[in-house]
Amino acid sequence: MHITHSYLGITRGTFRCLFFLLVEDYIEVQSAFMRELDPALERFARNMKTSGVLVRSFSGDIESTKLHVLEKPWTDAQRGEILNTPGLLMIDVDFDNFDPREHRWLHLSFGSRMHGEAPRADRFAHALGGLAEAVCDAQTDVFVAASALIHEVRFADAAELFTAKSRIFGFSIDLIKGGQLLRELYQRTVLRKRI
Repeated sequence: MHITHSYLGITRGTFRCLFFLLVEDYIEVQSAFMRELDPALERFARNMKTSGVLVRSFSGDIESTKLHVLEKPWTDAQRGEILNTPGLLMIDVDFDNFDPREHRWLHLSFGSRMHGEAPRADRFAHALGGLAEAVCDAQTDVFVAASALIHEVRFADAAELFTAKSRIFGFSIDLIKGGQLLRELYQRTVLRKRI
């Protein structure tokens, strides 16, 4: 896990994916939730080993790093998804070069802005574990695995899990609803490749 004052200049290097933590520090419920989620995020970062990295800002730099993300050329709908915090933005290019119109991206939401009651943080540990496994498997394209989930689960379930928009390179997943399905999809993909 990298902790930084700025998301600018973060390079992919040998990592397959970069995960940027997006939070709001002024929403107390969200801050409390993130404190509970920290152990699961640390395990996620550790389990990715050299395949991926979780990048988060120092607490005093949350607003400036959020602006770095928001300054990218998002559509209004995409910006709305990115503002659905807390969440993780996954990309596979250097941050400075990232353009959501040209590059693949994935926003994993931990829930809406949490003005009310936050979900229990332990509900996300399983989903983050499955995501770390997918990132570490060099034969699995995490973006493809998530996209395939839309086509493999029933439409009603997929509509609840994803917000997918045509002619956009990214989409958003609600980790509360999607964790188990993401793990099952990963396992199915691995089994198919072994057959």
